[in-house]
Parts: sequence; C-alpha cells; structure tokens
Amino acid sequence: MRAFKAYDDDRILPQARTALLDHGARTPLVAVLLHGFTNHPGQYRKFAPMVFDRGVNVFIPRMPEQGDRDRMTRRLSKLTAENLLARASEAVDIACGLGDRVCVAGISSSGLLCAYFGQHRSDVARAIPISPVFAILNLPYWLSTALAHTMLVLPDMFLWWDPRAREQQRPATAYPQFPTHALAQTVRIGEDVYAACKRESFAAKSIVVMTNKNDPAVNNDVTGRVVHCWKARRPAGIETFEFTDLPRNHDIIDPDNPKARIDIVYPRLLEGILATPGQAP
Repeated sequence: MRAFKAYDDDRILPQARTALLDHGARTPLVAVLLHGFTNHPGQYRKFAPMVFDRGVNVFIPRMPEQGDRDRMTRRLSKLTAENLLARASEAVDIACGLGDRVCVAGISSSGLLCAYFGQHRSDVARAIPISPVFAILNLPYWLSTALAHTMLVLPDMFLWWDPRAREQQRPATAYPQFPTHALAQTVRIGEDVYAACKRESFAAKSIVVMTNKNDPAVNNDVTGRVVHCWKARRPAGIETFEFTDLPRNHDIIDPDNPKARIDIVYPRLLEGILATPGQAP
C-alpha cells in the first residue's frame, strides 16, 4: 500500500491522491472504486464514505498520469492500456488483502477495467462496469475500433471535452482536455473483453453492468452485446441496470457534475456493491 501511494508525488492534487478508507482490519467486503478518464479519486469523495459506513474497506487508487495540479498537463499522452491495466490490477491485488470479498466498480474507461476484471479474474466477487466505453459515441463497434486504431497511428492531439467551456469545464480539478492516443489506448481494453467474452465464460463471481439510457458518449447497444455473450455462457452471474430518468450525460458519478443526479445514482450503486454474489442488487 505504501508503494502504491508513492506514485503520488508533489505534482498531484491532495484530493486526487490514492485514498484508503480503512476499518483497521480485514472486512467481509472490500470495494475498489476506479475513477474515470482524466479524473481522479476525488470523484468518489462523497460516495466512498457511504460505502465505508456500511462496514466496508474502500480503496480508491489514482490511475496513471491523472490528478495533476496542472489541469493543462500533457502527461496523459504517456498512458497505455498496459500501464492502466497494471495499475488497476495492482489495486485489486492489494484489495484482496483488505477483505474477504472484492467488489470493483468504475466508470467510463474504468468501466472497461471492471469488465476486464469481470472477464478474467476469479478472485473478484463482483465487477460493476458503469457506462463502459466499448464503442465511442453512438458509433458502431467496427467504426469505433477503426477510429481508435487510426488515432494511434496519427500524431497525438489534445481535444477539449467541451470546446465551449474549455478550461472552465467542471469538475474544476479534472482535465478539460484529453489526448487522442490515450483515449485510443483505453479502447484497446474494451477490444480484449469484446473478443474474450465470445470465446469463454467470465471468471468473476458476478458482474453488474450499469448504464445511462441517455449517455451521449458511448454506444449502449455494443455494451448490450457483451452482456448477451456473458449471459449466453453463464446467465446466473449477470445483472444489468439502466438508468432511464437521468439527463443526457456520461459522468453520472462526480458530485461536481450538475447533471450527475447522484441522488438517484448513488443509492443504486451502493446496493450493487453491497449485494451478495448471486443476489440481485
């Protein structure tokens, strides 16, 4: 754990550092909360205590190259699928020592990480991918992957999440820009899961997929295809939940996002984390 926190040097915002809410002993359940692309652990600052108060150890690791004090940093251009997976896998390894059952939940690109762990790790009791980006925007899967591969061979470009708001975009501590190479690297993780779910059953005890019907950033139909493959091989371990009454919005977790409606999302996510594998959330 000390080695993990050592990743956070003085360039990292205090609220963006790796966080552990620890009861001082192993607990029956430990939750790993993975933040979204260009965000940081502060994304869970209001939700994590809700989980902790239920007797759960909560680990919120900072993903590589994110959480810098300089919001206009270019460090995220170094991100690869391999180092993102390595950091997240290290976090799950640590969590295995903090509790009897491990639940890992994450949004967006980290939703893909959760899907990856659900597919490949038998020591995960529950994986909760939230709004996973198996396909960018509303693009068909083939076009999304072709676009990602093209981005990787073209020069890296930094694009505004919101060209109108630019640096004023909320939350005020997340990066307002993203590099095209890093976005394409996250898509590679989804490609692995998309292929693997067609070949073999998932390894985790259970998977709960949560989506927003009005999400403009992802193609939920492609996520549905992954769920279909999982159910075809092992129907008992899969649950889905679609938020149908949320605004048009992708980040449904961050309390600084005025469209997040955490009053609706947090209770449902908490139920998903606390439910016993095999029991519907």
